[in-house]
Amino acid sequence: RVEGTASHVVMASAPVRADGRKPAMMRQMKTERNPLQRAEGSARWEQDRSVVLAAVYGPTQTQARKEDVDKLAIEVCWRPAFGLQTPADVDAERALQRTLEQIVLTAKYPRLGLRVVVQVISADGAVEACAMNATCHALMDAGVEMFGTLVAATVAIPKAIDDDDDDALGPCADPTEDEERDAAAVGTFAYCFRGGKPGEVPKNAQPERECDVVHCSARGQMSEEDLLKMATLARDACVEVYMFMRAAVVEWEEDVEREQVRLEERCRAVAAAVKEHGVDGAVELFRLPYGPRGTGAG
Repeated sequence: RVEGTASHVVMASAPVRADGRKPAMMRQMKTERNPLQRAEGSARWEQDRSVVLAAVYGPTQTQARKEDVDKLAIEVCWRPAFGLQTPADVDAERALQRTLEQIVLTAKYPRLGLRVVVQVISADGAVEACAMNATCHALMDAGVEMFGTLVAATVAIPKAIDDDDDDALGPCADPTEDEERDAAAVGTFAYCFRGGKPGEVPKNAQPERECDVVHCSARGQMSEEDLLKMATLARDACVEVYMFMRAAVVEWEEDVEREQVRLEERCRAVAAAVKEHGVDGAVELFRLPYGPRGTGAG
């Protein structure tokens, strides 16, 4: 499990939101790899009280009526936290499927199918962005090849009380459910970031470069200028999400290396036990709760 906070440097005099954050600050992010053992890949993603679990099944053989001779067939199942799907859930399900068809190298898996199940555990704003981030991590865990890293962020524009108020909030990143409900406009943006070393911002995420927008959904009233401001803030927020993802992947790799070392030690201990005590003796020896002392076997 990996935790982290993402925030942007802003003016000290910037207005403060109801939860104490500056407009461009993200909530605390947490992620957990492989919480579901039966899926090829799975991940749990949290942004404060918004929690989503994503599971990936495949690529594997699929029904003949669903398969595509040229590319991978992707199916998404969106499960809300309570009750049946709403029209908004159906829209989010379709949007995620279209986004994944752009991100995944579908041509590498012809005639196969990939099923993605998204379970919303709790919703407190930015749920669609959380689902996309969780799905990207689950695809990484499953080893599915992609064009780049899928990162998403939600931005809200609060309703203006007074147009002449200099202290009015501008676009706010990672809004809560209350902020989304009271906002004049809400948008979710997803980007595909590629390249860059751990700890470095990818080249196509830098302000002077043109980035790859793979999803954009917005509702409410906004001007063209407002939409551009939302997209810019979302890109900056997605950079923070990307950096957090990369740090989590590095930690996952370290966990895999530690597990590999533990398994190698266990294999050496088993081989030594068989050589010294025979097969029957080794079986009895390794029935102990933790195996021979110092091997980490159990």
